Amino acid sequence: MSKKGRSKGEKPEALIVALQAANEDLRTKLTDIQIELHQEKSKVSKLEREKTQEVKRIRELEQRKHTVLVTELKAKLHEEKMKELQAVRENLIKQHEQEMARTVKVRDGEIQRLKSALCALRDGSSDKVRTALTMEAREEARRLFDAERMKLLQEIADLKTAKKQVDEALSNMIQADKIKAGDLRSEHQSHQEAISKIKWESERDIRRLVSNSV
Repeated sequence: MSKKGRSKGEKPEALIVALQAANEDLRTKLTDIQIELHQEKSKVSKLEREKTQEVKRIRELEQRKHTVLVTELKAKLHEEKMKELQAVRENLIKQHEQEMARTVKVRDGEIQRLKSALCALRDGSSDKVRTALTMEAREEARRLFDAERMKLLQEIADLKTAKKQVDEALSNMIQADKIKAGDLRSEHQSHQEAISKIKWESERDIRRLVSNSV
């Protein structure tokens, strides 16, 4: 009788010991899972930080490239504009020299006509000379007016052409900026999607790891 009592008393104690061992084993597994989960979270955070830094670095690099491109474009535009202004200046100087030569020629012709008129006055034909001088004066005034008008029209046409070229260059530069900005936005969106995908895959792996461990 006493042996049976002891056997029955020992079974609960062994069961308790087994349960405690199983509980301790579960606690150990849970601690390991928590450590692995913490490590995975650290990896995900590290990947996110690295990806964010990479996106930031790429964006800064693109912005620097864009700044250099705009600066070079402005410098090229300025250089071309200076060349164009130099060509216009040389053309104006040439036109001025031609105008001066024509003016000298006209004055020489006027002097000759005045000399002829003086000779005619001495010969007594004053009415004819006066009429001839009046007609010549009108003709000269008309020629000068037409020449000045043509000169002004040419200057206006040159200014319109220069303005059109500057507007086209500015429009091209603005369009290039828009395209570059669109590329940067697309690249940033791609990086954000890649980060989200990495984060989602990491969380999925962590959940699968926890499920397998349990």
